[in-house]
Amino acid sequence: MTDSADLPTFRRRTALKAGATGLGGALLGAAGASKPVRAASESYRFLWVNAWLTDGMEGVAGLPFNVAAKPQYQERASELGRRLGAEGYDVVGLCEVFNDEQETVEAEYVDGAGTGTAIPGPGPDGGEKGAGLLDLVAGVTVTDHATLEYDAEPSDHLTYVDAHVGKGANYVELDLGPGKVDLFTTHLVSGSLLPWTDGGDEDIPALRGQQLEELGAFVAEQTSPENVTLVAGDFNIAPDGAAADALESFASTAGLSDAWLDHGRGPGGTNDDAIIDGCAFDPSGAPPAYCPSDDAGERIDYVFLEEPTADHELDLRVDALERRVFWRELAPPEQFYADDNGEVPNYLTDHVGLDLSLTATNA
Repeated sequence: MTDSADLPTFRRRTALKAGATGLGGALLGAAGASKPVRAASESYRFLWVNAWLTDGMEGVAGLPFNVAAKPQYQERASELGRRLGAEGYDVVGLCEVFNDEQETVEAEYVDGAGTGTAIPGPGPDGGEKGAGLLDLVAGVTVTDHATLEYDAEPSDHLTYVDAHVGKGANYVELDLGPGKVDLFTTHLVSGSLLPWTDGGDEDIPALRGQQLEELGAFVAEQTSPENVTLVAGDFNIAPDGAAADALESFASTAGLSDAWLDHGRGPGGTNDDAIIDGCAFDPSGAPPAYCPSDDAGERIDYVFLEEPTADHELDLRVDALERRVFWRELAPPEQFYADDNGEVPNYLTDHVGLDLSLTATNA
């Protein structure tokens, strides 16, 4: 584990004024300036999902090639952004969205929602790609933003995909009207190998534990007592897997509760096996498609919500938490690919998303 004394210090950025200040290459409020600010008691929809839009090695050390790219990542970026906007998500947290696909997802989301902007996570650093994190917001004022690139990474073992990615966390402060939310999104190291390699001997669970320590310090530095903290991400840690204790310790220290345990139904698998082996939704009612309470797959994606405190100016209630998939309707739902060669995905992502219906009121 990394000694907490060695963790970097983070400073809050100057508060951003919507409609006048640029953020991550986009003007806040520019697309949705006519939309009124929400207040009193309002309902929101939040989604976290791993977007599976990896463009391979493109962008590493400035190189243009996309070896090991995920299938149809460019086409799926357009479809996913359009679906997220058209289906009315107010706030979306995404990972595995890189380079040009970040602009594509944002443009399609704004077009579908009629308003909105995107706030990217840590960008490329040296020979690495960026973190692939992207938050989308529509009709919500973003008042602060900061990013963190993790120091803990498998850089000594270049056979791992994540040795070429600047894993980290993205922070945005969201003004919902009745109060504010401190939202953090992250994607911890996966340990996935490049397709032509046999792998190294990096201790991936230990790296995840170190990244959680860095995330904990980032959360502590950026949060405000009056705001409600929400942390979402692909942690690549099963509830009973290696580094599960580190994940539990992170949540406990930050005063966060696992939203799925409080509001979900069933085991809550989120990886690709949860789609292929378990998400037998009714195609007549899709899309959107919500998964039943099956026991397929591993739960590696989480949403953590801060427990209520006396300092909070906002009461953020989870009205519903469901698992959803993005079926492309190219083949029957039981097929992950629409073709025999694995080149045309029948789903927009290889993860199950966590879909929250939220109500925000004055505390």
